[in-house]
Amino acid sequence: MQGSWACSSPPVRRPTAEAKTVDPRAASGFGASADAYERGRPSYPRHAIAALVRELELTPASTVLDLAAGTGKLTRELLELVGPVIAVDPSAAMLAMLRTQLPAVDARAGTAETLPLADESVDAVFVGEAFHWFRTAEAGREIARVLTPRGGLALLWNRERWTETDLPWLPAFEALLKPHRQAAGPFPADQWEHTLGQTGLFAPLSRTDVDHVRQSSVDGVAALVASWSWIANLPGDQRARLLTQVGELIGDQPQLTLRYRTEIHWTRAIADAG
Repeated sequence: MQGSWACSSPPVRRPTAEAKTVDPRAASGFGASADAYERGRPSYPRHAIAALVRELELTPASTVLDLAAGTGKLTRELLELVGPVIAVDPSAAMLAMLRTQLPAVDARAGTAETLPLADESVDAVFVGEAFHWFRTAEAGREIARVLTPRGGLALLWNRERWTETDLPWLPAFEALLKPHRQAAGPFPADQWEHTLGQTGLFAPLSRTDVDHVRQSSVDGVAALVASWSWIANLPGDQRARLLTQVGELIGDQPQLTLRYRTEIHWTRAIADAG
């Protein structure tokens, strides 16, 4: 860390009303599902996060931004490995849950496109399960602005690797949910890799995939489904009926094995870009 976080200048950039806008599906969906998100979403494999921290040459003195931190799933892992972690999220409900769980964390309201941080104030930016919601070019410029020279950027997604062998009810579950996912439409930045590369602000991306397993329950799976934005945005009665159907499909099982593959991309800011 270069000490810029402690400096009085440059000033912290404050989001404008326009810049605070996020995709309305994300704003309404995640604002209504903070509790479900905390109960249902998987965390990240600790050994993979530790390896990523080493790869980006972060230390216990490094300041890290957890962007779109949600309820703090990734924040918890980072706190064990680096120095100060700043959590930024646009959702008041998500931030309230994070502050309850992690009261010592510096948690701030903000968006990827207008970050409430000073220039060159963090050594790395981590984004878990969210970069596909951002306006990629604008977010890339903001991330590059707040990073120290050659600072790191890490993007993570937990992808379900569920199988019918582990979960016999899976085909019926997928058939039940597929129409709702299709009706929600594509995420705003499904082609983020190309757009981020076009900014010229970051080195070529590296990637790895790490398998991990989570033990859950029927209630845990129902909470996971409820946390998906395209389910959270359904009318209340329809959402309640759907979640009841999910529980009925799974039946009375005390423990469920949920397999995931964590997709990890990382890069560094180009020091002399722009």
